[in-house]
Amino acid sequence: MQHTEILNKNLDQLDSVYLIYGEDRYLIEEFIEGFTDKFASKELKDFNLNIIEEDEQLVNSLINSVKTLPFMTEKRIVIVYTYDLFKKKVKDVETIYNLLADFPESTILLFVSYQQPKKSLKIFKEVKKVGKVLKFEALKYKKLDDWIANKIKSYGYQIENSAITLLEEAFNNDLQRLDSEINKIITFMGADKFITTSHIEGIISKDWLIEDNIVFDFVDAIGRKNTSLALKLLSDIMQQGTDAKQILGMIARQIRLMLQSKLLSNERLTVDQIAKRLNQHPYPIKKCLQQSHNFSVDSLELALEKLFETDCRLVTGSDKNLEMELLVIRLKEAI
Repeated sequence: MQHTEILNKNLDQLDSVYLIYGEDRYLIEEFIEGFTDKFASKELKDFNLNIIEEDEQLVNSLINSVKTLPFMTEKRIVIVYTYDLFKKKVKDVETIYNLLADFPESTILLFVSYQQPKKSLKIFKEVKKVGKVLKFEALKYKKLDDWIANKIKSYGYQIENSAITLLEEAFNNDLQRLDSEINKIITFMGADKFITTSHIEGIISKDWLIEDNIVFDFVDAIGRKNTSLALKLLSDIMQQGTDAKQILGMIARQIRLMLQSKLLSNERLTVDQIAKRLNQHPYPIKKCLQQSHNFSVDSLELALEKLFETDCRLVTGSDKNLEMELLVIRLKEAI
C-alpha cells in the first residue's frame, strides 16, 4: 500500500497497528509528521499522542499507553521507536502478542524501526496479521531525480537535469540535507523560476566538502581511539550550527559506506567495482577502504547501532550536547 494512500484515508478507515521501517529516516519522519498532523488533534495532541522509546519498561509503557482512553476524540495515537523488538525475541514479548490479539479500537499503534526487521520473528508476523507493514526505501536513480524535481515544482519552480545531478553529487540521497538546500535555493532565486547548474553552484553550501572532511576525520579519530580529538572535531561541527540529528546522519553515512566498502572488498571487488556497485565516486570509496583498516565488520555494525540509540534518545527529548558527547564514548567502546 502506498504511504500517501494512508494519509488520504479518514480516521475510521485506518488499521489499528502499523510497522514502519526502512533506511530512509527522512521519509519515515515525513510520514509520521503527516500522520500525526492529520489524525491527532493539534489542540489535544498532548493528551492523545504518546511517543515511546524501547527500553526495559517497554511492555508496561506500551500497555499503559495503548489502554489509555482518548480524550475528547475518537482515537489516540501511540508511536513506539523500536530497537530490538523486531530483531530478536525480547523480554515479555508474549504480553505484546496478547495485546495485539485483543487490541483496543480506541488506539492506533505505530511501531517504527530504522532497521530491516527479522521477518521470521513472531512479533513481525503478528503485526502483519493484525495490521499493515510499510517499508520506506532510500530513493535512488530516477526516483531521487523525480523527488528533487517534484520538491522544486512544489515551490512553483523548475530545474534543469544537470542541476539535479549536481545536487545529487553534493548530497547523495540525504533527503534532509537536500530539503534544506532546496529551501535555500528557492529563497535566493526570487522571480527567476528556472533553476540552472550555475544557480546551484552559486547558492548551495560551500562548506559541504569541509563537513564531509571533518566527519571523515572524526570517524578516523574514533578508529584510532583518540577521544580528545574526536570530541574537538564534534565540537567544531556543532559550533557551525549543524543540527545534532544531521550530524548523526553524516556520521552514519560515513560508517555505513565504510562497512559496505569493506564487505565488498572482502569479496575481492576493486575500488572501481565497489564504487559502481554503491553508486559512488571511486575517491570516497578509496578513502573509506583506507579508513576501514581501523575497524572490524562487527565494530562498524555496532557503531551503527550506537548511532541509532543516540538518535532515539534525541527523538525523545534528551539533552543534545550531552548525548553527542556520550556518543563519542559509546563509539570508542564499540570498537
